[in-house]
Amino acid sequence: MFVPFMPKNTNSIVKLKDGRKLAYCEYGDHNGKPLFYFHGWPASRLSGAELDISAKKLGIRVISPDRPGFGLSTYKANRTLLNWPNDVVELADQLKIKRFAVMGVSGGGPYAAVCAYQLKNRVTKAAIVVGLSPIISKEITKGIFFMSRIGWNNYHQFPFLRTLASLVGALEFKYLPIIGKVVGFQAKEDRQMLKNKKEMSNFASSKEAYRQGIKGPALDLKIYTDDWGFKLSDIKTNVYLWYGAKDKNVSLNMGKYYQSQIPNSELFINENGGHLFRKNCEEEIIRSLMS
Repeated sequence: MFVPFMPKNTNSIVKLKDGRKLAYCEYGDHNGKPLFYFHGWPASRLSGAELDISAKKLGIRVISPDRPGFGLSTYKANRTLLNWPNDVVELADQLKIKRFAVMGVSGGGPYAAVCAYQLKNRVTKAAIVVGLSPIISKEITKGIFFMSRIGWNNYHQFPFLRTLASLVGALEFKYLPIIGKVVGFQAKEDRQMLKNKKEMSNFASSKEAYRQGIKGPALDLKIYTDDWGFKLSDIKTNVYLWYGAKDKNVSLNMGKYYQSQIPNSELFINENGGHLFRKNCEEEIIRSLMS
């Protein structure tokens, strides 16, 4: 969700077998090792820009797609988390990429997890960075800002809350970005980072999430809080987990849950980090994936 600058990029679109369009941007080194980056919520393919400088330095090619209904990608009704790896494979095949790493940030975490599970013959390593986990109990959301916690604990049961959250997000990021900044980041560590103009998001990625309206983002909230359709314990890929202890957007308990369930996982905790702490260790995260 956090884009400190917007490097030049080319919006690209591929046509999938079912006729849908899947949009993506590329960042970093076009000739480098491939890394598929999955954006947060609400966000879009433009979020991959946050890796551009580090990826160029390390020789990494970042492919950052819009999920269905976000940005320029065609909406798909009734999609599930398990549908996503099929889209990724089609995109990778059209780009003639056989093996690749995946990285999911915040709301992109579940999408990285499902690729690690379903694409074990294609995914080399996976990173889940301040990523949402299954909402297995109210305890797992402990530490999240209380208004957001109400949502995560009730989205599955009350569809109108998903619609409301998506509508509020659209209004904030399209018309009142300053409110989005204040409301969206409650941890003082994050707000301190946002005081630095070089690190302040222009919210272009979040605004782009709502290009088609709120249906795509609202469906994502359902997907996050539905049964994911697979067991994390069945993931065989090496998974690196990065979380901030002071994060009020995504609970550290979620990172600990992932670690307890995924056999080949390693948890890195930044004791003074909020949701945006990753901005200070992008190279380290990428190196762990691509080494």
